[in-house]
Amino acid sequence: LNTIMPTGHYYSQETKELIFNVIQFIEGEKNRPKIPLYNVNDRIMAALQISHGSMAKLKNEMKQLQEEQQMVLEHKLLEQQQQHQLYVLAQKYKTERLRPRSSSPFIAPKNDHFTSMDTPRAVAKSPLIHGGGARKSRAITIIIDNASWHREVTDDTKPPLRSWRKQMIADWLHDHDISYAKDISKAELLELAYENLPEKKYKVEEEAKQYQINILW
Repeated sequence: LNTIMPTGHYYSQETKELIFNVIQFIEGEKNRPKIPLYNVNDRIMAALQISHGSMAKLKNEMKQLQEEQQMVLEHKLLEQQQQHQLYVLAQKYKTERLRPRSSSPFIAPKNDHFTSMDTPRAVAKSPLIHGGGARKSRAITIIIDNASWHREVTDDTKPPLRSWRKQMIADWLHDHDISYAKDISKAELLELAYENLPEKKYKVEEEAKQYQINILW
């Protein structure tokens, strides 16, 4: 069996046996299916030579892995959307600062783009102080609503979830430099993590800092 493995790839003995079982099952059906095609579960168990319980456990683990991967993709998409939104806001306000101002600093703009509660609104500011012919550049402050996607915490400050596997919680503790005994249970690991949660940081605030934008909730 070692001779048929692709060069440059390492497979454990268990993986090799599993592959060999599948090959045997497929070769045994050259003439006709031994198990009806509609009987999917029995065919999977026969091909992998595993029990019904093992198959159910495997399906559950694969489903959980797919859900975790989907969450990662959704978070990345949300981060990209937030970054784009903040970039557009920063460019808009930079343009506004460069426009000639009227003699009265309190005249409202003709077009108010920030009336909706779902869109960040600019905070009113006092007139700029002129000195030496130059205006002092200041950070922008905007108000945003308390929507759940605005309160997304950064990856390094996210707490572990109770649905996580024990090893995932252990990895979280390791990443946050928190020592723990190797023989403690999942519940004890989770309790230790909750006792040492880092201060929350919000993605929208961290991204806003890059464009000199202050966030008010």
